Amino acid sequence: MSGKQVCRWAALSLSNIASVFFPDLLGRKDAQFEHQLVAISTTGSKERAQKWLADNKIPSAESIVIYHSWKSLLQEGNFDIVYISTPHPLHYEEVLKALECRRNILVEKPATMNAAQYRKCIELANKQGVVVMEAMWTRYLPATRYFKEELLPRIGEVRRVFSDFSFPIVGPELENSSRFLDKAAGAGALLDQGVYALTWADLALNGLTVEETRVVHASSQSVPGRPGDIDDINTVILTNGKATGIISTSMTIPGSSKPAFYMRLQAKKAAPAVRIEATEASVAIPFPSIRPEELHVQWYGYQHLNEDGTERDEVIRKAVQGWGIWYQADVIAEAVFTNKPGVIDAEESLRVLQWMDDARGMAGITYDTKLETV
Repeated sequence: MSGKQVCRWAALSLSNIASVFFPDLLGRKDAQFEHQLVAISTTGSKERAQKWLADNKIPSAESIVIYHSWKSLLQEGNFDIVYISTPHPLHYEEVLKALECRRNILVEKPATMNAAQYRKCIELANKQGVVVMEAMWTRYLPATRYFKEELLPRIGEVRRVFSDFSFPIVGPELENSSRFLDKAAGAGALLDQGVYALTWADLALNGLTVEETRVVHASSQSVPGRPGDIDDINTVILTNGKATGIISTSMTIPGSSKPAFYMRLQAKKAAPAVRIEATEASVAIPFPSIRPEELHVQWYGYQHLNEDGTERDEVIRKAVQGWGIWYQADVIAEAVFTNKPGVIDAEESLRVLQWMDDARGMAGITYDTKLETV
């Protein structure tokens, strides 16, 4: 035994992202808590569940309780936090049921299909006295925290932000039946990728003081040559009167779609994914900005210049242990075990969801109304 407090997890869905999250989390020696997976739900067979546990090398797999109904998991399971990683159109119903059962919840991003649904979840979470958190793991990585807590206060007033999250999810090999091309499953680059790009815009524009930031432009182009009108190349412009944010996504460019998915996410790109320009310095973040390990700072405020008057460059490195999705687990576990109920970073999540709502309205990105009902 590690001597750490144990945090018991339940997995609602044996999803692809769950296959990254739990191997990244379980047995993590540098985590604050000892995280254990104790229950899972699956619509498949017991054999399929056991294979998933074996394939992902889940510790103590023989003692994990397998449910064949996610509602039964929520009603009957003995755990501290449930991790919901189904496609996002399913989140709202599942979160509401989990709240009804007074469960602490980590729900994948986007937490819901729209801001109105998440507002309802926040209201119920506060009423039930539980902890809820959107799994925007990028916010809790060492480089992100350093940027917000240490660097942002020193670079002056932010004037402009460029934030892009684009890489080739869709290539010739991807079947039309893929979740990434299924609107009923919430497919589209704005919801799947824009949530990350907009999060960096929020960190830069609202990391110190919250300003009223609104969407003033949004346009979209669909994935070419594929059915279903799935949004691909999106451009969103934000402004708060003092600063402008330009956000872009694509699920078809740039880069090769041949490598494995997570190799594509680590490919070197010709330009930074995020650039934050302030009065004293600019900060560039290489791809992938969802998992930053370097902050490239160029200081140009007069007190920071080189002796010859030129800009001074600095690279700040903050290593990520593992893939990095596990950091958020410590955040929600600490709130649970220190009895701090509520929704972690609720306003931040709501701002991003509202921007996506507004951008979808301007760009004409639509989903079945049943998916958006509150």
